[in-house]
Amino acid sequence: MKKTKTRIFIASALFLMIVAVAITFIKRGHSYDLQVFRTGNGWGYDILKNNRVYIHQPFIPAIEGETPFSDRESARKTGRLVISKIRKREIPAVSKEEIDSILTGK
Repeated sequence: MKKTKTRIFIASALFLMIVAVAITFIKRGHSYDLQVFRTGNGWGYDILKNNRVYIHQPFIPAIEGETPFSDRESARKTGRLVISKIRKREIPAVSKEEIDSILTGK
């Protein structure tokens, strides 16, 4: 009888440990971070995935030409939008309308 209780206790403890480890790994997923940087005449951003550059964006996306962001805040807002799309499993492309909204503050 005592051996049975001990075995049940050990099995229960192992099961709980396995569940705890599984939950930790499931919640962990990928870590995305944003770094805004100064370019020669403006601003850009990097999206980091697990501390490695995943997207390097030195220019405003969705507009013609190679124009950097004029201010740090616009680059930051655009980078945050891209991370939000990635986390929602959406295509991380930014539309002209989204850029216009960020740049005009609407």
